[in-house]
Amino acid sequence: MKHTLGFHLLGTLDELNAHLGLVKVKLPNKTDKEFLEVIQVNLMKLMSHVSDISNKEHFFTGTETEELKNEIDGLKKQLPVISSFTLPGKNETEAFIHIARTVTRRAERYYAAVNEQTPLCQNAAEYLNKLSEYLFYLSCKPD
Repeated sequence: MKHTLGFHLLGTLDELNAHLGLVKVKLPNKTDKEFLEVIQVNLMKLMSHVSDISNKEHFFTGTETEELKNEIDGLKKQLPVISSFTLPGKNETEAFIHIARTVTRRAERYYAAVNEQTPLCQNAAEYLNKLSEYLFYLSCKPD
């Protein structure tokens, strides 16, 4: 059983949550830390959804993704236009954020694969997509 795509997805979401915890303790900005905690709670909700797809209580409503989009817009306003590739490693915190971003992308791929076998909440799929974008812009923040 532990070799199924669903278990791989749950393990990847758990791994992502742990990486975000590390990022959270490294960030200097209290507001960013608080928002990462919101994300961590949402990931726990997502894990509950994957574990019990019949329970509508764990479905994402779309509000979660809208919050991410608002945060992305706020980060973009703080940054110059990005016109080239970004190489991870300018500092420790930024490197940890990029690791979390790549784990998010893996979770998104597993989510899509599980969704092909068992339909999952589409709002959650969009959330994972936007989460990787949020983490990219957070990594570019000059803190």
